[in-house]
Amino acid sequence: MRRLMLLVPVLALSTVAFARPSVVIWPAWLSIESPVNPFDRDNSGALMLVHAMTREGPATLANVSGSAQGLVNGARRSIPIRFDTTSKPGIFALRKQWPSEGTWLLQIALYGTTAVVVVDRDGSVASVRVPTQLQSGNQIPRAVAAKEIDSTLAAAARR
Repeated sequence: MRRLMLLVPVLALSTVAFARPSVVIWPAWLSIESPVNPFDRDNSGALMLVHAMTREGPATLANVSGSAQGLVNGARRSIPIRFDTTSKPGIFALRKQWPSEGTWLLQIALYGTTAVVVVDRDGSVASVRVPTQLQSGNQIPRAVAAKEIDSTLAAAARR
């Protein structure tokens, strides 16, 4: 009788484990704020603010990375960019760190999530895209291929 009592809870737990639908873990997410509030001293001179969140909460500066990808006189350029902290957790200011000549886009990454930000000829944010793929009924951030960066940069140069 005692053996049966132990078996029932184990069997019940294994049934729950197999019956549970697959759970999608909330991936890291980036959003870009532009134009930036010119009356907030934290943001003085910033082109954009990067909001970086993880399931656990706001990201730290060490979690965010990026580069400016450009076409200057037909030559491809890549420049690492740095972000500045603001008084708000998980929000980072980005100031211009690439030349004015040429066509530029920014690749901003937080773990496996990447935002692709096209900068127009005036130096303003023209578009923002976080590439995703459908997984278990949810749009999940996906890796950005080098050919996507190249084609986005080429399309921006034609404008």
